[in-house]
Amino acid sequence: MARKQQEQLTPKQQALRDLEDARASLAHHAAHAVEEWSPRALLTRSMQKHRTLWIGAAAVAGLAALKALWPSSARGLSHHPEGSLSGAQRSGLFALLLSPLLGFARKSLMSYGTQLFESYLRQNISPNVQDSDAV
Repeated sequence: MARKQQEQLTPKQQALRDLEDARASLAHHAAHAVEEWSPRALLTRSMQKHRTLWIGAAAVAGLAALKALWPSSARGLSHHPEGSLSGAQRSGLFALLLSPLLGFARKSLMSYGTQLFESYLRQNISPNVQDSDAV
């Protein structure tokens, strides 16, 4: 029945229908491409794929920021002891600033290790057990 309708269409009408179908398909693929290549999606995929590198880079950036904020006494700050922090105060502040980062790193490393261990168990220990049977 649809075949009879297509045969009744003139070549110009058929070309216009094909053009509309192509536009709809292009709009769908363009929306998908915008969604997949957005900076947020790229960053999310990168953080999921290279989690340990992101944690390491954040730690290095944090250390560099702390070093920039509190320069060493070798740069001439020893002339003004009242304006600088003592070693104990600096290490306490450093530990206070790094504790959330260490908690996040521990949590992500534990989840990553758990995933690796589960995949190892599924592949090597019980390859014949179905996922529905596993607890």
